[in-house]
Amino acid sequence: MVHNYVVRVRYGETDQMGRVHHAAYLHYLETARIEMLRDSGCSYARIEAEGFLLPVIDLSIQYKGAVLYDDIIEVETTLVKLERVRLSFDYRLLVDKSLVSCARVTLACVSKDTLRPSALPDFVVNAIRGHDDFGA
Repeated sequence: MVHNYVVRVRYGETDQMGRVHHAAYLHYLETARIEMLRDSGCSYARIEAEGFLLPVIDLSIQYKGAVLYDDIIEVETTLVKLERVRLSFDYRLLVDKSLVSCARVTLACVSKDTLRPSALPDFVVNAIRGHDDFGA
């Protein structure tokens, strides 16, 4: 499953050179991931209400081109790994169909109470499996 999220660059996300600041990309990735999970039937709000958190444990990003104020970025998000405790997502960020960045983010599931690793809850796994090729 490839999920698409579109965002227009806001002025406050740019730096003195008129380019999107490197840290703003993290917000684009996070929002795209949240929307992908929501569209799969599993919101972050429910995950947290059920007593779980999904902190980022690994992140890599490559910048391939400049992104400017008012550009429209299409963020393609793909779940590439589903493990007992971890999820990994790959991202491609495009402006006018040109690749401007790619990234990978890995999350771990932890108990909200103890902050210790926890197996992904069934409702998360079932939502993801219902929308991709990871199977039952």
